[in-house]
Parts: sequence; structure tokens; C-alpha cells
Amino acid sequence: MSEPEMIQRVARAIHRKRHGDERGWQSVSPEARAAIEAMREPTPEMVAGLGAAAMSRPDLTIAEMWRAMFDAALAEPPASR
Repeated sequence: MSEPEMIQRVARAIHRKRHGDERGWQSVSPEARAAIEAMREPTPEMVAGLGAAAMSRPDLTIAEMWRAMFDAALAEPPASR
């Protein structure tokens, strides 16, 4: 059974980051699924990013809203270790 497209995308990205290529991406599919599950609840920054985008463009498409939320999440500073 093949993985859903988004899980494949994330698994390929994880594998490419770790190994420099996508061959064997299936081995990280469980991690990809876990990452997507963790993203189900938006952070306060993601909600604020969507709000700011919607204020400037009330006609945003769903895809633009999605990107605005993830742009806000990616703009968050990395957590300190």
C-alpha cells in the first residue's frame, strides 16, 4: 500500500536531509507521519500569521492561508537545547 502524498513528501524531505538523497525514504515514513500529526494543532504564531495575512488580504485562498500559517511557523526561532 502506498503512503499518502503528504507523508511521502515529508519522508522524502527527512531522508534527503539525513542522507543526501531520497532513496529509501520509506524507512522514515513513520517519522513523517508523526511529524504531520504533531502539526495538526497550530501554534499561537501560526494563528497570528494567518490573522495578519487575512487582515491584509481578506480574499485568501485556502492554500494561501496554509502557506501563511506555515511561513509563520518556519519564522519562529529554533528551540534552544
